[in-house]
Amino acid sequence: MAQTEFITDYIVNYSVNSDGSTYASLNIKLTNQLSNIYATEFTLSIGSTKLSQIKAFSESENLNPKIIQGQKTTNIIIPFNQKVLGKDKTQTFTVEFVTKDFSHRLGSVWEISIPRLSKTDNLRAYDFTLSVPNSFGEPASITPKPINIQRGQNTTLYRFNSQDLFETGVSATFGQTQYFDFSLNYNLENTNLFPIKTEIALPPDTPFQTIVYSQLEPKPETIQIDADNNWLASYYLPARSQLKIIATGSAEINLQPKTGFLQPIADLNPYLQEKKYWEISNPKIKKLASELKTPEKIYQYLVDNLIYDYGRLSDNAVRFGAANTLDNPNSAICREFTDLFVALTRSAGIPSRAVNGFAYTTNPSLRPLSLKKDVLHAWPEYYDQNKQLWIPIDPTWGNTTGGVDFFSHPDLNHFAFVFLGIDSEYPIPPGAYKTSFSDTKDIEINFGQPIPHQPQVSLEFHLSQTGLSGVPLKGELVVSNSGNIALYELLIDVKTQKSTSSLNQLIIPVLPPFAKQSFPLEINTQNWQNAFTEKISAISKYGSTEFEVQFFPFYRFILFQPKFYFYLTGIISLLVLSLIIIKIRAKI
Repeated sequence: MAQTEFITDYIVNYSVNSDGSTYASLNIKLTNQLSNIYATEFTLSIGSTKLSQIKAFSESENLNPKIIQGQKTTNIIIPFNQKVLGKDKTQTFTVEFVTKDFSHRLGSVWEISIPRLSKTDNLRAYDFTLSVPNSFGEPASITPKPINIQRGQNTTLYRFNSQDLFETGVSATFGQTQYFDFSLNYNLENTNLFPIKTEIALPPDTPFQTIVYSQLEPKPETIQIDADNNWLASYYLPARSQLKIIATGSAEINLQPKTGFLQPIADLNPYLQEKKYWEISNPKIKKLASELKTPEKIYQYLVDNLIYDYGRLSDNAVRFGAANTLDNPNSAICREFTDLFVALTRSAGIPSRAVNGFAYTTNPSLRPLSLKKDVLHAWPEYYDQNKQLWIPIDPTWGNTTGGVDFFSHPDLNHFAFVFLGIDSEYPIPPGAYKTSFSDTKDIEINFGQPIPHQPQVSLEFHLSQTGLSGVPLKGELVVSNSGNIALYELLIDVKTQKSTSSLNQLIIPVLPPFAKQSFPLEINTQNWQNAFTEKISAISKYGSTEFEVQFFPFYRFILFQPKFYFYLTGIISLLVLSLIIIKIRAKI
C-alpha cells in the first residue's frame, strides 16, 4: 500500500551455472518520496517454488528475511531495522538466492525462462543482465532481443532493455532440436455382434516436428490424412473383440519450421466456423473479439485474465467450452485457455484450431498439464496467411509462469498428437483410447537420441502374368511406405518397353509410414499378331520393382491358358456324358 511513496531502482543479475542452477543477485534502492515516512519492510515475489540459499543484507547489517511459500511463487519479506526518514533519503539492500526453476537441461537443449517483471508506478530503473555458460553453446533463440552481448572466456553476458521485460520476461533456448522417444498404447474394443471398422490417430509430421516410427503393431489396413493433417490408421475389429495397438518411435521437435514445409490452405472458411465449445456467435465473445482483434492481444488477454484452477486437474475434468470459460475465468485449465482463444480468434476472423498432445514440464506448478495419468496438454494455433503456416502458442503456460513468452516463438517442449480444426472433438488423441477392461497409463515419453531416417518404398504390380496381344491389360500399382518416416512429393516413374502405360509418372504428395495407396494401371499393346514379353518397371528414389507379362496372339493365348484345358476337359466330359444319356434313353 505504501509503494507509491517510494521510488525503486533495481540492478539485477541472473547467473546460470553449468549444472542449470541460477544464482540471482538483486540490488535494490528505495528512495523516499515524502519527508515523514519510512519503509518498515519490503516484499519480493519470485516466480519460483524452489528457492534456496536466500539472503538479504545491507552495507551495515544482515537482514533476516521471512519466507512465505505460495503455490507458484515464493515471497521474500525483508524487515528493516533502521528507520530511514526524510525526503529523497535512500535505503539500499541486496537480496540473493539460488533457484533451479529458471534453467533446465531438457534432453538435447538448455532452456532458460525468467518471468517478467511486474511493472509498478514507483519503478524508476531496472538494469537486468543474464550470464550464461559458453558450454551451453550458441543460442537458438532469445526473447526479447538483447541490447548488448559481451562474450567472455567462460560465460556470455546478455543485457536487456527494461521496458521489454515488462512485457515478456526472458526466454532463451540453446539448441535447435529436441528428441522425444515415445511408446503409445491404443486399446480398442468392439462390443457389437458384427465386425466394425475403426481408426486411431497417430502423431503426425508438422512444420515443427518430424516423427520417426520404429513400430506399429499390428499393421493398419490403411492410413488416411484428413484436412487437419491428422494421420488416421484404420483397423477392422471382429464382433465382440478387443485389440491393443502399440506405436513406438521418436519425435524430432524443431524451433524453426522445416524448409519447404508450407501449409497453403485454399479454403480457410472451416477454421472460422462455430463448433461445440467454440461459441463464436455468443454476444460476450463477439464483443470481446471485436475489441481485441489480433492473436497477440487475445493471447495476452487470456494470460492476464484467466486463473488456472489446479483443483480441476483430473482425468475426468469437464470441458467448459469458451462461453462458460468467459463467465468463469477463475476456474480454467489448458482446454479452457485453448477453447476461448479459438473462439475469440474465429470470431475476430482469424483462422485457428486446437492441438492436443504432450508437453514436457519440470515444474507442474509453473507449467501444468491437464491430465495426470497420461500427461496430455492442450494449446491453440492460429493461421498466418502471409507465412502460410499454423503458428502454435501456449497461453496456459504464459499465464502460469508469470509471463514467460509462449507467443513469439515455438519452444521445444510441445509434441503434437492431434489437431482439432474441422471438428472440436474428433479425433481423440493417444492416451484417450480406453476400454471397459483397460484404464492404464498408455503414454510413455522420455528424452531420446536421433533415430536414423530410413526412407523405403515397396512397389507391387497387381497384374496378370499373361495377356492378349492388342487387348488392354488392366491391373493396379500398389505403393507402400515400408520405411520409418513419411515421404513427401514421392515421384514414381512407370516404364514399359514395347507397349504404353496409363501411368507414366506418378507424384504422391505425402505417404505416411505404414501407409499404402493403389493406382489403376492399364497396359496397351499395338501388336496383336505376335507373341512378346513386356517388362514393366516402377522406379522411385527409395525403391523399385519389375514385372513381366507374356502377351500372345488370340489362338496362342487361349492355348497357353491353364484354364483353357480345364474348360476344354469339362466340355468334352459333358459331351460324352450327354451322348451316354441319349443312348440310354434310346434303349429305353
